[in-house]
Amino acid sequence: MLQIRNNIEKEVRNQKDEKIKEAFIDLLLKNNIKSILLYASIGSEVDTWRIFQFCLENSIKTAFPKVMDTQLELYWVNDKKELFPGYKSILEPKNGEKAFIEEIDVIAVPGIAFDYKCFRIGYGGGYYDRVLTNKRGLAVGLAYEEQIIDEIPTEPHDKRLDLIITEERVISCV
Repeated sequence: MLQIRNNIEKEVRNQKDEKIKEAFIDLLLKNNIKSILLYASIGSEVDTWRIFQFCLENSIKTAFPKVMDTQLELYWVNDKKELFPGYKSILEPKNGEKAFIEEIDVIAVPGIAFDYKCFRIGYGGGYYDRVLTNKRGLAVGLAYEEQIIDEIPTEPHDKRLDLIITEERVISCV
């Protein structure tokens, strides 16, 4: 699946990213969202930087995760310059004002593959499964259509997302 995502041509991926951003922003605006958790996209992941820019321009509080041992710590971020290479060279906050999952309205979740029941294959660390345990907001997977498959085998610790946004549709599991 990762290879399929990696093989999406840059220009095509750019167009898909724009459509996903628009659908995500539509979700934020329709639900009067005040705070979100974004992941710092890398490589061929759905681009979250466009979403971050929108949030900055529209006073939506935005947190980013930082890997601490087996957990994700969350910090409010007001500028991309507050992020530095961390775990696996992914940009993350060094420090700052801590955020807590219970105060986040929407959680953007990365993944390698997603299914129609809103389960995902992540990168194997279980970080998002752990952080989603105490969520009160919507957990939203950001994916390209190529990443959607019929069914993902799950284990008891796997957490279901509420929605998946692709460039073509929103898959809802709420």
